[in-house]
Amino acid sequence: MVVYQHAAMPSIEYETPGALSPSAGPLPPLRQPASRTDRVRDALRQAILDGALPPGRALVERELAELYGVSKTPVREALKQLQSTGLVEINAYQGVSVRRPDDKLVRELYTARCAAEPDAVRLAAELHGAAAYPGARRALDEAAALIGSGETQGLGIANRRFHRELYTACDNSFLCGFLDQLQDLTAFVAGLGWRLRATFEEEAAEHTAILEAMEHGDAERAEQLTLAHIRKARRTLSDALGDDK
Repeated sequence: MVVYQHAAMPSIEYETPGALSPSAGPLPPLRQPASRTDRVRDALRQAILDGALPPGRALVERELAELYGVSKTPVREALKQLQSTGLVEINAYQGVSVRRPDDKLVRELYTARCAAEPDAVRLAAELHGAAAYPGARRALDEAAALIGSGETQGLGIANRRFHRELYTACDNSFLCGFLDQLQDLTAFVAGLGWRLRATFEEEAAEHTAILEAMEHGDAERAEQLTLAHIRKARRTLSDALGDDK
């Protein structure tokens, strides 16, 4: 077994040269989407959202190409795609690095969510009335299981899936497309906030209240609870990031 390791990167193990181990280290192994670029992007995205690649970590094309057994071209394209989601910053002088969230980013991100997501949730409740949202319920149960086990690494993804199950029910492609663009960055910022100040149990209770309002077809309450939830998360994150300075 060969172990590739560099001081600037977490290690990852391969069973044989060029073959990825399913039990690799902090960076997840590559899966099998459509292309090498997709594979590198998905692996790096997961590492960033899980905190294996922390804010400010340099992302060097040559090192990543060696790490994942690909040329620099798919790495370069993957980094461009991650830049478009807000997870990566590309600077002409300092190179590529994982984004460093600050209060301005949190304020702008959560203001955008406040402007769109509560309306989408209200529209969904008005459209469907009293109805079940099994996808949201499953995401809520998964989040509760992760919290109960103490394995909260995947919690951000479960929470984002919960929110998406509700707002996509509004059946408005423009609202959904806009909110989808914010998904990765929201998961990234929220995950960083939890590592500084754990609030996921409070958020789980808020999610439960929102889902119950949706299941009862109470559009006004679902909208109000969603808005309050996002505003509270924004304040908590701003405070946590401020404490970390």
